[in-house]
Amino acid sequence: MSVSGSGDQVPAAPSPGHGDAETISRGGGRPGGQLGKAPAGAPGMGFALLLTLSMAQFMVVLDFTIVNVALPSIQHGLHVATTTLQWLISGYAVAFGGFLLLGGRLADAYGRARLYRIGLVMFVVASIAGGLAVEPGLLITSRVVQGIGAAMLAPAGLSLLVTSYPSQQERSHALGVYGAIASAGFASGAVLGGLLVEVTWRLVFFVNAPVGVALLIASFRLLPPDPPSSKGQLDVPGAITVTAGVALLVFAVARAGDTRQVTQPALLFGAAVVLLGAFVARERRAPAPILDLALLKDRGIAGANLTLIAVGAFSAGQVLLVTLYLQEGRGLSPLLTGLCFVPQAAGAFALAGPASRLVPALGPRRALAAGLSLALLALAGNAVAVLAGSLPGLLAGSFVLGIANRLSQVSSTLAGTQGPVAARSEGTASALLTATRQCGSALGVAILSATLVAVHGTTGHRTAVAIFVAAGFALAGLLATRAVPPGPPHPEAPQPHHLFRHHAGGIP
Repeated sequence: MSVSGSGDQVPAAPSPGHGDAETISRGGGRPGGQLGKAPAGAPGMGFALLLTLSMAQFMVVLDFTIVNVALPSIQHGLHVATTTLQWLISGYAVAFGGFLLLGGRLADAYGRARLYRIGLVMFVVASIAGGLAVEPGLLITSRVVQGIGAAMLAPAGLSLLVTSYPSQQERSHALGVYGAIASAGFASGAVLGGLLVEVTWRLVFFVNAPVGVALLIASFRLLPPDPPSSKGQLDVPGAITVTAGVALLVFAVARAGDTRQVTQPALLFGAAVVLLGAFVARERRAPAPILDLALLKDRGIAGANLTLIAVGAFSAGQVLLVTLYLQEGRGLSPLLTGLCFVPQAAGAFALAGPASRLVPALGPRRALAAGLSLALLALAGNAVAVLAGSLPGLLAGSFVLGIANRLSQVSSTLAGTQGPVAARSEGTASALLTATRQCGSALGVAILSATLVAVHGTTGHRTAVAIFVAAGFALAGLLATRAVPPGPPHPEAPQPHHLFRHHAGGIP
């Protein structure tokens, strides 16, 4: 979920995540310079900086599963309807995805360290507000603000990391550690969330406060100073328009599940289409667009983003469905529910190393097809396991789904960040992948929540039907892989850190 660089070599588009990293690794632009001297010359300080930046991203990723595990308790505590409850996930994802590209540009214009601290403060304050919320509207608003804070924190933090390590070997090692710590947030969030909810669901929000305060204090000692501000043009209207469009689209789906009528959802859907169309028109004429639409003319980039919409939809949606099923349908405690997500994280970690070698060998289209085929089988198996009441079957399917998600993630990253078009603005192409997945997550959660409400029967029956719908997303993603060009997009296989860093900390 993370993806800012200077944009020295990509003037046509913002470079949220990796502009400077690419400039340094190619030997152009600014060399490691002063930013790289602290880690190279002071190993203790370098490790402290790496740990600080990694823990910030760990906190962002952890906040996904830690809140998911708490959803049933929040629902009962605040008397929240299921279609309203899903906004605790969708609101965060929409704000994160919608403002991520702008967050990268803000870091370029106003300084990475400054944006890192601003994002961190927003995230922590919103977390405290969420823990104090006494009604659903305030809690959802806090999640939206958390998402905006994460959209500032994540690209600034990752860019600080890659520009602080001048040599390829140092940077590769740092990015590997960063990705491993951040990705651990998925499983840690589930288990920690289960433990905290045993006391009160409010602790899943309050837990960010001491961690965030410690990271903020450390940032003043460890982060390199920002260079003079460039104050470039910012496409704030574009970010607001696309975020509002996706939010209205999610709201239209939620209202369809609530009302089971056509008129109001259709009007909302029409307004969403108008806003998204306005975003495209805005990006065509904006002097400094947050998204260079020329990127989407590349088949690899377009195909990768289409498949990631599907991956985000079934990944985030199935976490919500399984959480509600285990606690409401099976009567498991929040802690046991959290432990049930460990197999999925284990599947992702099992393939973390092999995927970086397997995907370039197969080529992104075949690897994507393999990953989505596995996801389709795993989701169908999970639906059958829920119908049969088999918890071991559900855990086995979750393990396979973790493997499928990791394979899909790495292969979509390779397809969407390599080739002649992406090479001109790789940071933007990479950030677009993360933003696309977040928007897919929001839509998937909305659709599956609406399905859960619309279907009648036992909790197990309704969950199984919704998981079959999630399998439909995997099938749609599998069909979308046909848009990706066959064969490797580049004759040279990428380094493992190249694949790791673009989605370091992504949901398994």
